[in-house]
Amino acid sequence: MEYLASALYIVGLLSFGIMLLFLMAMGKRLGEALEMPHYHRLYLVSILFFIIPLPAAWILLLTNAWNLPDPGTETGLIIKILVASVPMTLAITPAVYATAKYWSWIWGELKGSDEEGGGRDAG
Repeated sequence: MEYLASALYIVGLLSFGIMLLFLMAMGKRLGEALEMPHYHRLYLVSILFFIIPLPAAWILLLTNAWNLPDPGTETGLIIKILVASVPMTLAITPAVYATAKYWSWIWGELKGSDEEGGGRDAG
């Protein structure tokens, strides 16, 4: 069962990386259409922060699956934070920023439709 959990953990991170590739492609086209700066390069930074820690995460999960001795509770928590949480936080931040820049125009469109009476409350 541990093997399955470790495989699914890695597959989940890879699928999120693939989603970032799709967002990068859509952001690049949207940026070209709206003549915006090249924010799509921030998605590459995000992908790198997801891909780089994958081997370390895989090794840590497999050591648990192979019943090798676990580090202490506090040490294990620190390792998990450094290998999983910090890189994910660093990866998500530029992706959210790029997405907010590319799709900020939609908030103006939604706000404009509310002012014209085309919102949900109008009826």
